[in-house]
Amino acid sequence: MNPFHLLLATIAISQAAPSTSPQPVAFRVGPLRFDRPESWRWAPPSGSFRAAQLEKKATDGTLLTLTFSRFPSGDGGSVQANIDRWIAQFTTPPPSHPETKKGTEGSLTFLRLEGTLRGGTPGGPQKDLPHALLLGAILEADGEQIIMKLAGPASAVATAQKEFLRLAENAIGLTP
Repeated sequence: MNPFHLLLATIAISQAAPSTSPQPVAFRVGPLRFDRPESWRWAPPSGSFRAAQLEKKATDGTLLTLTFSRFPSGDGGSVQANIDRWIAQFTTPPPSHPETKKGTEGSLTFLRLEGTLRGGTPGGPQKDLPHALLLGAILEADGEQIIMKLAGPASAVATAQKEFLRLAENAIGLTP
């Protein structure tokens, strides 16, 4: 095969093969390291406050988006202010029972809220979403806050709760 035909064959193969960008297995948000669960894929952050973003399809086909935001030096407000903000995203304030854990790398405050998620809130649904579930985690390490949030239809989000918690717990140094 002459060099010209070899070049044409190479171009044809490269254009026919789908381009898949490598999926990082681990990533950092501020001082914390997160290990991407195999069932989630890396996605470019879709908002200016997002430091990282993961996505996956739930078994019912719903696209779940797990967002990570980073606030150095407490710029993200207090833990309670974040909890209050999440509660205010519901039409009827659901009861909240934050759970706090400490690990070798930092602390974690976890919150699970269910109800009707208000439409039109930043990062939320366009219209009210009944039977919604919000999983929120506030991780504090080295004077920074890393906020994890996953919200959507309760039936879809509930299937990801164990992975969500494991991801947060491992980042702060809690091991099973």
